[in-house]
Amino acid sequence: MRVGIALIIIADLLIRGNDLTAHYTDEGLWPTNLIHNFGWKAGNWSLHEISGTYSWALSLFIIHFVFALFLLFGYKTKLATLLVWLLTISLHNRNLFVQQSGDDLLRLVLFWGLFMPWNAYYSLDSKKERFRIKQTTLASLGYLILIASVYFFTVSLKTSAEWRAEGSAIYYALSLEQIRLPIGDWLYQFPMLMKLLTWFVFYIELAIPILILWPSKKGNLRLMAFILILLLHIGIGYTMYVGLFFIINIVTGIGLLPKNVMDKFETKLKLQSDKVIRHVKNTSIVKYSINTICLLVIGISFIINLSAVNWFNYELRKEVWYPVNVLRLDQYWGMFSPSILKKDGWFVYHGMDSIGRQWDLYRDNEYVDYKKPEHIVSMYKSDRWRKLAENMQNDSYTFLRPQYCRYIIREWNKKHPNKKMNMLNLYYMEKQNLADYKTTEVKKTLFCVCNDN
Repeated sequence: MRVGIALIIIADLLIRGNDLTAHYTDEGLWPTNLIHNFGWKAGNWSLHEISGTYSWALSLFIIHFVFALFLLFGYKTKLATLLVWLLTISLHNRNLFVQQSGDDLLRLVLFWGLFMPWNAYYSLDSKKERFRIKQTTLASLGYLILIASVYFFTVSLKTSAEWRAEGSAIYYALSLEQIRLPIGDWLYQFPMLMKLLTWFVFYIELAIPILILWPSKKGNLRLMAFILILLLHIGIGYTMYVGLFFIINIVTGIGLLPKNVMDKFETKLKLQSDKVIRHVKNTSIVKYSINTICLLVIGISFIINLSAVNWFNYELRKEVWYPVNVLRLDQYWGMFSPSILKKDGWFVYHGMDSIGRQWDLYRDNEYVDYKKPEHIVSMYKSDRWRKLAENMQNDSYTFLRPQYCRYIIREWNKKHPNKKMNMLNLYYMEKQNLADYKTTEVKKTLFCVCNDN
């Protein structure tokens, strides 16, 4: 799991690095002077906000990348885990509006990794010292409860008729052309299959937490849970454009695999795990401190998750939320809950130059085409941009629209000095998905008007 998580962080940094200027500098669409104005909570912090320059953002990305390599190879593993976790919190806080729930899961597993002995095998540390720290029981329990919570609370929050009565949730999810992939196009042709898959998803999400937490001497139930997680997220990843979300969920579940399975894996691949020569015992003070932290985090996380369901009325006090926000222990597992988003559509970038000539900035054409693209999902460079677009469609995030609009026209004019635009009208062509493959009439909405200044 350590190796897999390190690889995910490296891949994520490379993907985000392609949009370093756009998402993490003052020249982009979310400058540092706005960070505290929207979405910021008491206790949040970010090293990335110290400066809005490209060089500062790049320096932090490089440092993050280097320590992710340390984590990958198991060199100074505990220190690398701590620094990767802190840098991940800082990165996530820098731009909250390109984040998705997979990022929360990754961040929380890194937290539990601080207390688990994932430096004991397949690491440079174990080659050098050949040790194995005894498992911290509460940390292991915290990890198991985290993975179980993802599925227990996502299914608890799925209260709409689409999930519980109609069986239409997968149909509506695949009706969203802004996330539907080619395999999703194929599946979308079969209404009965989508209905069966809706029930399948609902009940395996219900079964996974039971399989994880139910006592099993050989760990076979956790193995079944991992297999279900694998099937579920491969299905999601191949039909919907969700970036690293499905991979994060699979990799963070690797810790569920029982020892007998890993032993067979080692034998088949002719791997030799490092043998334990000596045990390193924690002192009583350290042990009790770690157990106290783990117990507090388990309890707080449980309350945070319960507060999301309708029947639980208690919420954490403000004084407790401050350290929760400092450590970014906040979590919400309401994926496609309580119902499926039905608003769908695409953006049109209607530019005009100094003498009123129009230009389509997306297609680089003098004719502005408002028709639906063949594949809406192809309009997004990465899932970070898709998530930003999804947030901009929400009326609670209208403040993102002018920032995005100004960034687009600035970048256009930098790249096209001979076709500079004085103004950009950002339109959203909105439709609502209905039952039986029907939609409402497309509604043309002006999101923002901006100029290059």
